[in-house]
Amino acid sequence: MKSEQALETCLCMDLRAAAHRLTQLYDEAMAASGVSVTQFSQLHKLLTMDNPNLKDLAEVTGLDRSTLGRNIRVLEKKGLVTMQVGEDARSKNIQVTAKGKTVFKEAAPHWYAVQANLKDRIGEQGRNQLNHLLGELTGAAS
Repeated sequence: MKSEQALETCLCMDLRAAAHRLTQLYDEAMAASGVSVTQFSQLHKLLTMDNPNLKDLAEVTGLDRSTLGRNIRVLEKKGLVTMQVGEDARSKNIQVTAKGKTVFKEAAPHWYAVQANLKDRIGEQGRNQLNHLLGELTGAAS
């Protein structure tokens, strides 16, 4: 079907492409630490939460439990986290291991370097606009 108007680009695909490229930038910078930006972010969330389980972590990250469970199992295989039976047999609490804390500390400077570079590129006003636009698009803006 031909249209008289040129089709716009898809906002969803544009955002996904941008997110993919940003993930690559972080991952390339953090490669020496042995964790991806996704794994780093999950370790960060775990370190700031009090003995979370998968449900708690899913709520904070916005990821579904099955995706999150797969991601946590990767961290567990790397020896960065442990999962222990929680309040009942169906619940497992996640704890960052000593190795996980060390890896996080080693990865942090690489994360901060990329973060600072990106923030410098868009400036404070650009960062505020980006946060506002993302909030508007996702319904999180007040």
